Amino acid sequence: MLIDDYSRKIDYLRISITDRCNLKCIYCMPSYGIVNKAHQELLSFEEIVEIVKVAVPLGIDKIRLTGGEPLVRKDLINLINLLSNIEGIKDISMTTNGIFLKEYAFDLKKAGLKRVNISLDSLRQARYKFITRQDRLEDVLQGIRKSQEVGLLPLKINCLLLDDIGVGELADFFRLTMENPVCVRFLEFMPINSFYRPEKFISSSVVLEIAKRFCKIEEVEILGNGPAKTYRFKHALGSFGIISPISNKFCASCNRLRLTSDGFLKLCLHSDLKVNLRDPLRNGADREALIELFKLAIDLKPKEHSLDHESPSIDEFSMCQIGG
Repeated sequence: MLIDDYSRKIDYLRISITDRCNLKCIYCMPSYGIVNKAHQELLSFEEIVEIVKVAVPLGIDKIRLTGGEPLVRKDLINLINLLSNIEGIKDISMTTNGIFLKEYAFDLKKAGLKRVNISLDSLRQARYKFITRQDRLEDVLQGIRKSQEVGLLPLKINCLLLDDIGVGELADFFRLTMENPVCVRFLEFMPINSFYRPEKFISSSVVLEIAKRFCKIEEVEILGNGPAKTYRFKHALGSFGIISPISNKFCASCNRLRLTSDGFLKLCLHSDLKVNLRDPLRNGADREALIELFKLAIDLKPKEHSLDHESPSIDEFSMCQIGG
């Protein structure tokens, strides 16, 4: 069992399988794009499976696949099938922009994927196109419907609180939860790169204040909702949550490690600390050696992030290279 120095049980591994994405969201990637990692730098599916097989006896039983956009990597279905056949894995989920879900949802479910989180920052076509630099909103909406149809549930939608979101767009998402069995989660924008501007920060408390004016709400619990505080409007089919890493940090309950697409265990989304698994694995390290590297990662895991008192990085590293 993996227990860090702050008595946190680590049972959740987020795995970035690619740094490539078919969108160029304004808060994640510069308009000119990024230099993607060479294919040989990325972990192979066989290497990912080997790492997970090392992690499971240590207590990891929840896996989330991220990117980039995971559905742009060829043969993802095969990876999910391999992971779902590892004894001890209780939950496999995926974060996606949803564009390809209408095509792959059935096969993902059949392979063993349990549920999806869909990144969607606007339900209005013009603003969606502005944010993502692509006109693909209808594809995402079709993907949501298809995911519900095949049973990738509970379905969650992640909406980043950008400064121009406006009351009207919040109301769009509130109505979505009233009419559909989805959970919309509003996330505070974090100062992780040079696209962040402190003066444009919106606290998640704003969402709650507006929601209370919209309709009567009650707090509820949703399976696998992690750090989100979740609420439901009266008589609604769905729910909404707020995730507040800046205004109300939740590091004390952090239960995760991140495996980057190029094979490093990242100990905190907002820290440069990481442990190289790829090179030892490729150089013939046995499972005992890899176990020791996992234990080293746990020993190095920081108590909490320092975003509330440090200046954001300006090195242009992007979420698509980290894995969310």
